[in-house]
Amino acid sequence: MSGRDLLLRVAQLSFEDRQSNKEIAETLLKEEILKKKSTAAHRVQQLIEEAGHWLLQEYAELEKDRATATPEHRLASDLCRKFSLLDARVVPGGELHASTEYVSLLKKYARAAADYFDDVANEADEQGKQLHVLVSGGQPILDMVSCLTDRKRANVYYYAAALIGRGKMTWAPHVGSETNATVAWSRSGRIPRHLYYGTVPPCQVEQDDLDALPDKKQRHEFARDTIGKQLRELASSRHVIDTLAEINDGVNMAFAGLGIPYASGLDADYGGAHIERLTMTGLLKPFGIDPELLAKEGAVGDISYCLFDRKGQGRPSWKFFITAGEGTEHEGVDFYRKLVAHGKKVIVIGGARKEAALKPGLEARLFNVLITDSFTAGRLLAS
Repeated sequence: MSGRDLLLRVAQLSFEDRQSNKEIAETLLKEEILKKKSTAAHRVQQLIEEAGHWLLQEYAELEKDRATATPEHRLASDLCRKFSLLDARVVPGGELHASTEYVSLLKKYARAAADYFDDVANEADEQGKQLHVLVSGGQPILDMVSCLTDRKRANVYYYAAALIGRGKMTWAPHVGSETNATVAWSRSGRIPRHLYYGTVPPCQVEQDDLDALPDKKQRHEFARDTIGKQLRELASSRHVIDTLAEINDGVNMAFAGLGIPYASGLDADYGGAHIERLTMTGLLKPFGIDPELLAKEGAVGDISYCLFDRKGQGRPSWKFFITAGEGTEHEGVDFYRKLVAHGKKVIVIGGARKEAALKPGLEARLFNVLITDSFTAGRLLAS
């Protein structure tokens, strides 16, 4: 009798025939499957344990086969082939007709992204590898890190993707990258020296100066110049240089936020309450930067606070934050392009309402792992 047949026979006698270990031993001795009476009972216990492990493995394989047979898995595989992605996860749904559907879809994204991250972290741990994870800001990333199982991840280190100067929270209730990195760290055992971020003072654009300008384009340009000068001063400080050195030298994986520069608050599908989930430009409006003008200039999306155009390129005039890569030859969007070129995982959560940024980002190789929905995946594959 083969090993597999023997395990099946023991499982049948134990679970179907309800025989005790002693009775199973007697049965197997009668059938001359076991030869030694003195060790038969001990051998039966070993076989029952082996049968349990084997059945669990078989169940896992069946679940894996069942998962790979779903339409979502086929879409994920097709996305990987078409856009040369390292991986993709596709959740059901995505065609929206109401804001409640949008909120429900975001929860699916978050759960899928958290499960994916845990799979990657577990695999790295088994291989004895460390993960140095850059974490972006934004509500979708907060939703994801909030879904992480609260357990120790001794091989994972977290880094904030940007140094964001914040004014009054009433200006822009944006969830910063330092917040999301801290939540991820807190759900990973709160291990000392496994969390890295820095802070900077907010840029200052005087409201009286803005009010003195006659139209929004002039205010937009004035704010851009003022912010640019202040950022250059901040980036030259020793504190910022040292903080960025830890980020730029250590990161080997990124959870990057993807957004669009301009979203109408009148859209019936998501409503004004969800604009924060789509764009980070609410941080800039209080300073006089106009999101609609950014879109007219050619900005179609941002990845972790770095705006890009339809070719996946950033511009110096779109630099409004101190981000990963600052001070190196790979600043802005090029920091993420470099990670992708080196085979490091750059994970983006995006689908509904972000298609305008997704396709250029994919084609420009700004990320190589996508968490999305079946409706968006179908549109990307058909484009």
